Amino acid sequence: MAKRNRDGYGNRAFRRQAAALKRRTKREDLPCAWCGNHIDTSLPATDPMSFTADHPDALANGGRLYGQELEPMHRRCNSLKSDSQATEIWPAS
Repeated sequence: MAKRNRDGYGNRAFRRQAAALKRRTKREDLPCAWCGNHIDTSLPATDPMSFTADHPDALANGGRLYGQELEPMHRRCNSLKSDSQATEIWPAS
């Protein structure tokens, strides 16, 4: 028997969180987390400059589908970022 998504940890919960972020991005004019430019939330989902919600910790690197604070990004920027992680710079010893 397949696991249901009613526990809040599945695809439906992620889609609700992404939709809420899209509304907030439109209301507060949040910039893209990758390039810092304006995101036009009225563009169709197939447009490279359309809105997407990004996971700061990529799923491929052990991040969770739901429960992360999502970031607004352009579809193109999210694709360029891929599953890369933020670079940490350590001081010289």
